[in-house]
Amino acid sequence: MPIRLTSQRTAILTIINGSSAHWDAESVLQALQQSGQRIGVATVYRTLAVLEEATLIGSVFINERKCYERIDKQQHDHLLCSQCGCIEEFCHPYIAVLQSEMAQAHGFVAHNHSLIIRGLCRDCQS
Repeated sequence: MPIRLTSQRTAILTIINGSSAHWDAESVLQALQQSGQRIGVATVYRTLAVLEEATLIGSVFINERKCYERIDKQQHDHLLCSQCGCIEEFCHPYIAVLQSEMAQAHGFVAHNHSLIIRGLCRDCQS
């Protein structure tokens, strides 16, 4: 079902689709307010839920927070530094193959997956 693109929904889509970052609701709110938008926190949360349900944005849980990202990225996974919080995305064909094999072996139909590898990035290891 198509959704109506209000000015608030368009502003949030512009923020998320304009970068490759992972946005939680608070960072979206802060970016909107810095750009002069008058919007409340409840509206941001509701709008993010509507946009995700309409598959206009995607989400992943990082450090127990729901983060949103562009939906036009190919399936990818994440490396998360537990010290500085940086996130690196990566893709590897073996992960997709293994996911399909495991789902098939268990009679499971997979719609998507989320893999987050936590550790220390190169900079934090120094």
